[in-house]
Amino acid sequence: MRKNIAPLMLLTLMAVSPLALTSAQAQDAVVVPTATAVVAGNMYISLNGLRARSTPDDAGKTMGVLSLNEVVRVVSGELVNGKYVEIAITKPINKMLPSDHYYVVAEYLSAKIVDYKEFTGKYFVVLNVATETIRIYEKQCADFSCPHKMIMESEVVVGEDKDHPAAEKGKGRTVLGSYRLTGWAKFYQDSEGHYPSWYKEGYPELPSIDNNDWGDWFKNKVMPLNAVGKRDGHMRGAFGWYAGFQAPNPLGQWTHGTVGWGSDKDKYIKKTKKFLTNIVSDPRSSGCTRNNNEAIAFIRQIVDTGAPMIKIYAKEALRDPSLVDYRTDSLEWSYILTKRAGEKADRDEVLKALNLKGEEVDAFWKTKRAGGEMIIDPKSPVSNILEVGTYTIDTQPTVIEYTPGENMGKIKRSVGRKGNVYGIKSIEMQGTFYVDAGMLSGYHHPSSKLEISGFEDEETPPFMDAKNLK
Repeated sequence: MRKNIAPLMLLTLMAVSPLALTSAQAQDAVVVPTATAVVAGNMYISLNGLRARSTPDDAGKTMGVLSLNEVVRVVSGELVNGKYVEIAITKPINKMLPSDHYYVVAEYLSAKIVDYKEFTGKYFVVLNVATETIRIYEKQCADFSCPHKMIMESEVVVGEDKDHPAAEKGKGRTVLGSYRLTGWAKFYQDSEGHYPSWYKEGYPELPSIDNNDWGDWFKNKVMPLNAVGKRDGHMRGAFGWYAGFQAPNPLGQWTHGTVGWGSDKDKYIKKTKKFLTNIVSDPRSSGCTRNNNEAIAFIRQIVDTGAPMIKIYAKEALRDPSLVDYRTDSLEWSYILTKRAGEKADRDEVLKALNLKGEEVDAFWKTKRAGGEMIIDPKSPVSNILEVGTYTIDTQPTVIEYTPGENMGKIKRSVGRKGNVYGIKSIEMQGTFYVDAGMLSGYHHPSSKLEISGFEDEETPPFMDAKNLK
């Protein structure tokens, strides 16, 4: 980046391109087991962001990435180097570089479509795009005849308010629909390196944990060296700590973290919605759902692969204004963020995995935060720790009131939370989302300005229909 660009102008780069997002490398994704033998013929990709390489080895050049359930043809079922097979790609979903041969890891090929639609887990995620709020619910009744229980809610940032170019579906406003989580990546970066990982071994040090600002994450000094030895990258850590991938047909829109440390809490989420910020730039994403890093770490902790992820645009209300089932405003979740790929952040789990005592970790972290020097053996498990903290989980359902679109201009609806981030007019809003119950009544997606994707035969899952309540 040019050093003379003002930090606020740099905010426009928060609109991460769909090309970057569709290059997802789900490095710790959980996938459906595939057959032990690969046969020639058509197969389905069972992993979002599967890399297609020019040669059958881990060091082979990446020629592009393949999407979940994309169809490819296996040229030969013979394994090369014990794990790769050659494929032909006839109708690529994502842009592919030309190559005489394409190879993929055989275990990520499936003879049938990977369908998480009938997920039987207890948690599901609802993003109300209108209010820029993400919530997790726990199912309470097998027949869905009683309200679901809200586990957490958090303010997020959704896609920028502009029309999707016809040739770039998914770039702009966040797309509505019913999806399923297909995997998680930790410290994700796009394959082109435009948005370098929040952390990666060998990368420059991150901005200060105690005193960092937007502009610090765009500076040249925090960017890694490219192939010709120059510092390269538009913004460091744009995808934050974790990124969750959805299907079907997510149009390159994921759910991920953002810049900053856990101790920054939601500073960079709220900064996006300041008046001056929106005067000089459009700081929202290109369609992804951006969370603060503590929130995405907690979501990663409890939401399993296959879980429903529902994106709606709805007016909010309380089914039970007394909130009798919600006697606690918040809960505390302690975490330890480590360098280790694929590892979650729950404090107790990490302590056990690293074979460390809490007192030892806390002493290390207290000294580090105070600026003290500690000589640590690189082989010590303590050296894996990046941050230690506590996330306050908002467990109290809070309605964000709807403001009619006909009463707002673009700037007004972009500042703060008006319950209608895209200015949809009242006549187009159908139904109600009961935030305390996780259920919908009379709801249909408004479609005049918004795109809809996900499962074609499921606007929202049946377990969210308030008609089921007794």
